[in-house]
Amino acid sequence: MSHAAKRFCQDCSPTHQLNHASEKTLGIIQDVLENSVQRIVPKRIDAVLQKVIMGGIFRIMKVTHLLKLQPFSEKLHIHQRTRVVEEEARTRGMDIQAYTFFGQVTNMFVLNTGTSKHEFEGLPGIDPIQTTQDIDDKEAAKKICSDLGVPVPQGQSFSRLKDAVAFAERVGYPVITKPRRGSLSAHTTVNIKNEEELRKGFTCAKQISTSVIVEQYIEGKLYRATTVGPKLIACGHRKPPTMTGDGTRTVRELFAESDNERKQLLLSLGYTLSEIPELSPDRMSVSQDTVLSAGETIPLVWKINLAFGARVIDVTRSVHPDNVALFEKIAKALQEFPTIGIDFIAPDISASWKEQRCGVIELNSLPSIDLHHPPIVTGEFHNIAAALLDYVIPRLTTQRKMRYTNNVN
Repeated sequence: MSHAAKRFCQDCSPTHQLNHASEKTLGIIQDVLENSVQRIVPKRIDAVLQKVIMGGIFRIMKVTHLLKLQPFSEKLHIHQRTRVVEEEARTRGMDIQAYTFFGQVTNMFVLNTGTSKHEFEGLPGIDPIQTTQDIDDKEAAKKICSDLGVPVPQGQSFSRLKDAVAFAERVGYPVITKPRRGSLSAHTTVNIKNEEELRKGFTCAKQISTSVIVEQYIEGKLYRATTVGPKLIACGHRKPPTMTGDGTRTVRELFAESDNERKQLLLSLGYTLSEIPELSPDRMSVSQDTVLSAGETIPLVWKINLAFGARVIDVTRSVHPDNVALFEKIAKALQEFPTIGIDFIAPDISASWKEQRCGVIELNSLPSIDLHHPPIVTGEFHNIAAALLDYVIPRLTTQRKMRYTNNVN
């Protein structure tokens, strides 16, 4: 399919196209299964059963060669977060291979350290068959943070619009709406100021989810704090793509220049033209014929996603000690995850969370650590890939030895 023929839903993240039926159906099945299992099977037994079942399926697929290992190459369509780990591993004399399924690359890999091999999903240390807490579920993440005393915007999930409206009126506008499951701000609406806007935002989120999160809108900057083990390694200010006026060129001309820069960056990261969503100046709040004054800056789009041209500015050294402690509190409570991406909104990361209206809005168990790596990040570089390998390899080796010892005994 040509680049011109491929269309994207403007409310989705770049990876979603116009048909949302499969995603919504998958969500319904997942909800039904989770609710049924929770009523019938104790949580601990459920985790063991899922591990046994998934492990069995994984082994069968390998034995029958439905899953095949393939060396890394530029031709393989692999997420940049895994690529930065592969690059770091290669500098250490290690090797990472990707599992393919009927010739299509999966998110499963094998790390060969030279003395041992470890399978992982997306990032080293993430067991492809081990069931863990679902911190990517926005409602579950909110409860985890609340139980820890971490500030979160007040919110709930709803399946009916009238309940969502009643909640918004109780906590007060502005609010935001977003699907309970999902990522990259897909079908998310922010800064909703009244019931009519809430109705539109709720309907938008409902296109891909049976449940919609409605929560208070927090004014501020979006930060991504990434932990490895119990420690904060890096924090970046995630900024939407912008254009800056020079007093002579129109919005149309500035947009074209900024959009071209976005596409060149994405192409350098391995995207293909057919995977890069088209942005339109028609959706901006100003006319295309407007001439921006020199130094005047406006966003191209509100979504802060890489594929839409977002940028990350490193602010690690500016994070207030209280905020560092807050992020590390989350990491220590969720030690089963080797790395966590924490999305945090606050007016100023250099001020304590105790002294400003702020909150954690999402947790990510498979974070895009490449956000902290060049060429995406600007400013100081903190090597998350190196920190992750330093953290997980000794633990993976220890776990392997323990399994071997138990099998012998």
